[in-house]
Amino acid sequence: MQCQTHPSIYRISAAADMLALHPRTLRNYEKAGLVTPSRKGKWRYYSADDIAWIRCLFSMIHSGITIASIGKLLHYAPCWEVADCALEKRRLCPVYLQRSRASR
Repeated sequence: MQCQTHPSIYRISAAADMLALHPRTLRNYEKAGLVTPSRKGKWRYYSADDIAWIRCLFSMIHSGITIASIGKLLHYAPCWEVADCALEKRRLCPVYLQRSRASR
């Protein structure tokens, strides 16, 4: 459930540093199907949109929602409903913006 509007330019180590996470955490999110970085050969590349989505994931996880629960919930509701994001935060979300334009 992601809209890529920015090119995928950050390798996993750079993305992990930007997010202050261990690269294993990013791999776990990928394994759970919550993020899908671009791949070129054996390398993973993350976009600015991926970074924003991972920040949102991290926020949901640390508010008490499990990774497995997030995966299940995303099949039924868009992420901004799962995370109960404020409208100001939603307006920065590329997926929300795409769906908003499509529903007009």
